[in-house]
Amino acid sequence: MTVRSVYLFLVVFLFHSQLATAQTIDWMSLEKAQSLAAESGKKVLLYSEAQWCGYCKKMNKEVFPEQSVVDSLHKYFYPVRIDIESKDAVLFNDERFTEQSLARAFRAIRTPTTIFINSDGSLIGTQPGFLPAEIFDKLLAYVGRDYHRRLSFEEYLGNQGITID
Repeated sequence: MTVRSVYLFLVVFLFHSQLATAQTIDWMSLEKAQSLAAESGKKVLLYSEAQWCGYCKKMNKEVFPEQSVVDSLHKYFYPVRIDIESKDAVLFNDERFTEQSLARAFRAIRTPTTIFINSDGSLIGTQPGFLPAEIFDKLLAYVGRDYHRRLSFEEYLGNQGITID
């Protein structure tokens, strides 16, 4: 085996091992997420989007692939995505909705909107709009670790040396 062959083998091996360790978000149905949340005490993250939404596409391309975001989502939440224009049926708190009517019930009329739900099905809060991966990851920890009960998000970020203009 030549040095070049060994080098090529190592490059291919390292590339494949990195692909194998990278995780993606395990999006699930709202019914399954609520069932798991009720059992575990974890929260539900409901991400509302639309097919035509440019900022939703940006979230999907730039934010959700980030490993820190994936890790935080899996650590604190059961992630669910809905389309604000979809007529598909979903079950929330044992009540049947369309994805569209559920989004309206949470006042998610702009996209993207991230909705945070307690394990008991009660609303924690919503965050409309695009957030860069670093800030979105901080938001996940802020809600996931219950800092929202005692600090504003701006205070939480400030405590970590981050300011938003």
